Amino acid sequence: MSRVGLVFCALYALIIAACVCWAFTVGDPKGHFVILQLPIALQGTLLVSLGLLPILVHLSWFAAYLFIGLPTFMLLYLLGWLIDLLRTRP
Repeated sequence: MSRVGLVFCALYALIIAACVCWAFTVGDPKGHFVILQLPIALQGTLLVSLGLLPILVHLSWFAAYLFIGLPTFMLLYLLGWLIDLLRTRP
């Protein structure tokens, strides 16, 4: 089990939770949209550049977080695992 990977995933989960809570305190619909988009914006941009915009347009927020967030958690854990591997190597 990678401690660094778990820390990366925990930080990302905290960022998501903070943005979702913040979005529900904003009264402006445009602000709500922008704040919900923050944790998945970079990954969404990558998917748009790969030509997946037609799929992303029809996703609900919950589905977007599953479709984009879960692979991000996996990549963050893998990155942490690699860092742990390099640190424990002689």
